[in-house]
Amino acid sequence: MKTPSQVGVWVVAWILSVSLSAPVGATISTNDIDKLAGSIEGTMAGKVVYFAALNSEYSVVIHGDIAQITLKQTFQNPYDKPMNARYLFPLNSNAAVHAMTMRIGNEMITAEIREIEQAKKIFSAAKKQGKATSLLQQHRPNMFTQKIANLMPGLPIEVAIQYVQVVPKIDGAYELVVPMVVGPRFQPNGAETVRYNKDLQASGVISQAVKNQGAKTPGAWEFSTLPAYPATADVHLPKEIIPQRVSLDIELEAPLPLQATTSSTHQISVTDHSSTQQHITFAAGKVIDNKDFVLRYRLDGEVENAGILTHWETGEGGYFSLLIEPPEKLADTQVLPREMVFLLDCSGSMSGLPMQASKLFMSQALAALRPTDTFRIIRFSDQATEFSSIPLPATAANIARGLAYTRSLFGSGGTVMTAGIEQALSPPIPKQAIRNVIFLTDGYIGNEMDVLQLVEQLLGKGRMFAFGVGTGVNRYLLNELSRVGGGFTRYFDPTRSEESVGQVAKALVAKLQSPVLADIEVDWGDIEVTDVLPSRIPDLYVGDSIRITGRFSNPSEGHLQISGRSTNQRAQMKIPLILNIFEKRTAIRQLWARTAVADRMHTFVTPATMRKDRVTNDNLQAGITQLGLTYQLATRWTAFVAVSKQIYNTQPESSTHADVALPKVSGVSKLAYNQLPSNSGGMAMTGYGAPEPGVWLGLLVAMCSLWLVRRRVVSRRLIQQLT
Repeated sequence: MKTPSQVGVWVVAWILSVSLSAPVGATISTNDIDKLAGSIEGTMAGKVVYFAALNSEYSVVIHGDIAQITLKQTFQNPYDKPMNARYLFPLNSNAAVHAMTMRIGNEMITAEIREIEQAKKIFSAAKKQGKATSLLQQHRPNMFTQKIANLMPGLPIEVAIQYVQVVPKIDGAYELVVPMVVGPRFQPNGAETVRYNKDLQASGVISQAVKNQGAKTPGAWEFSTLPAYPATADVHLPKEIIPQRVSLDIELEAPLPLQATTSSTHQISVTDHSSTQQHITFAAGKVIDNKDFVLRYRLDGEVENAGILTHWETGEGGYFSLLIEPPEKLADTQVLPREMVFLLDCSGSMSGLPMQASKLFMSQALAALRPTDTFRIIRFSDQATEFSSIPLPATAANIARGLAYTRSLFGSGGTVMTAGIEQALSPPIPKQAIRNVIFLTDGYIGNEMDVLQLVEQLLGKGRMFAFGVGTGVNRYLLNELSRVGGGFTRYFDPTRSEESVGQVAKALVAKLQSPVLADIEVDWGDIEVTDVLPSRIPDLYVGDSIRITGRFSNPSEGHLQISGRSTNQRAQMKIPLILNIFEKRTAIRQLWARTAVADRMHTFVTPATMRKDRVTNDNLQAGITQLGLTYQLATRWTAFVAVSKQIYNTQPESSTHADVALPKVSGVSKLAYNQLPSNSGGMAMTGYGAPEPGVWLGLLVAMCSLWLVRRRVVSRRLIQQLT
């Protein structure tokens, strides 16, 4: 019989086991660790699950601030029976994916761009015929899946993806980001849809996309269902099955001598070919793909404040790209009162190092508040709570209280981001004040469109600054938050030393004090240009840059004037411009098309009544699809599909499904990977929604109370029996 103390210990142990255990069990056997990425099979929910092997090679060529990248993925079947493999991976959210090839044995196939449903049908038919086939599909601008059918034992399939992207100037240096791992995503109940404006619903304008995709709710447009998430090394699988499997080769050519080429994320080897040319690789040769790669380089001297690149395409006309940088110094003599709203993600994925980094940032940010400022602190996970119900003056006493509150926070539960945003943006902005919302998160959610649309509706005249905390965060969401919010986005790595994280936090806080060049306008004078994008030019901060792209029909030259507003002054710049028909830079054409796709995707965030020309979702989808087909781009509704001529699998019905296992994102808590099995044999892409510690405490108290009541009843019965 257990003593009362033993029963109490058992109650606590039972509660902890419920809160920490995962619903998925996996028994893993590694057949040959020395093979490419290892050979893995496991049992999940009573079903044997296999994993394909993978090797990835990035080849990058950078000219100035434009990168052309080839990602070569080699899939290998380490078993003795055919496989159909699937790989979930990220690309830069601004990447223009414009070509794909597939090689198997002596056969090289150039993939074709097709409307998504047609591409799926082609892939499915080839799969049933036993042909080697691959399908590249975009689920979010930064989230893709590569599906491979009829992957035969001993016959690897090599898929090469080509894309271009701009290398933006951030804080005075050019920054190339190569995402390498998709982190887990929390999907709140009822997410995945973008609601029409009530006026459109009332008028009977119902999207054909709803009918086509079988949406359950009339008037709801299905944006995208998240793909299944594969099992993860060091969470569901042992670490050893994901050895180093990614290599990188960069050729960098700059217009001026290069200075300080560095990476804060990986150790690199830099070889100088000349003062303006460098060759860069990973120092270790290959690395594990458990965090994003970031390369920064500075130029020894300053390029012009605005530069133009052009491309002429026979039969289409010309394309141009205009680079704009702000003046080096902007006076900020007019100090306006600010309401500083700190919105902190305290979900389970932020547990541990990300939470510590957020607290370190908050200590710097609160200490930097001006006497004229007020501040609020909001934390959210499954729900949102606030430090104070009203904005507090930035006095020493209030700041000390705010720091104490911040230090008490921890990561737990799901990521219901909309709750935090509503809490932050719903109250009216204090009179004659500027509202700055500083959002710290890893962005691990699946309902991005819901979140962005909510910010668009509630932000008003405020500004939102998104700070990504992590090594493999959802950069698409964070970049879009700052675009919609009129602020900027920055990222910091919580796995670095406390001193290093503190220095980054201090620099970010200083960046918040820098003046902005807002309301930017371009006067083209007599120069005839069309289709200028983005349609809404973002604000420009000191040390950063933006690109404006467009089209022209005839060669011309003249002057254009760029103007903008800082806190208390106007800034203007007049530059010469030449649009000619002799330059051939294909990347400029592809980047214009990718910007056009992004501009239309941005409109989905805007409520229908606020959209220019009241464009409908159906029109937006049709326009994006046509851009993808015309310019050979992977989009939400266009995909690349490649099919071999030869039949490789004479019994395709015998093939087994196989995912490519992913590594756990560096620095992310295992709480973020507590997921349920999906029908595909992988893992459902969702997050862990554990109750808050207060709830567990309540359960503990309740159970202990029940135990005490039961003990008293038993004691009374014993006394009655004895007497």
